[in-house]
Amino acid sequence: MTADSNNTPNNPESLGSTEYRTRLATKLNCLIAVLEVAIAKITKSMNAPGANEDRLAKIRGNLENTLSICHRAKQTLDRAAVKKPTARRTQDGKLMTARDYVELTSIEEYRKFRNMAPISQEEVESIDFDELSRRLTDG
Repeated sequence: MTADSNNTPNNPESLGSTEYRTRLATKLNCLIAVLEVAIAKITKSMNAPGANEDRLAKIRGNLENTLSICHRAKQTLDRAAVKKPTARRTQDGKLMTARDYVELTSIEEYRKFRNMAPISQEEVESIDFDELSRRLTDG
């Protein structure tokens, strides 16, 4: 890769470049295809005699999770291309980062989290992890 701004993934301006988004979309499509083939091969291998089904199931789960992330990234990239003029800047003029595009589902969600104060050390120390775990496992 060269050092120009269209090849720098941490540069918030990068997603504004049509060429960069096209290259990124191509890479994502290739990765998605490779992951789908790998999942199919793992699934086929699970039916083979003597297969370590637990290990293969864990590998397949990891591949499926990665594939899900790739699909979300592709959807976000597609949305960024469609909404390019409005999605790159927030109302206060701050640029969104590439990480914001991938991790957040909408500009509204970005604005909500941007306006929230950071989690304080006191809040972290006051967490009842047993209660949190119970609440998360109860549904």
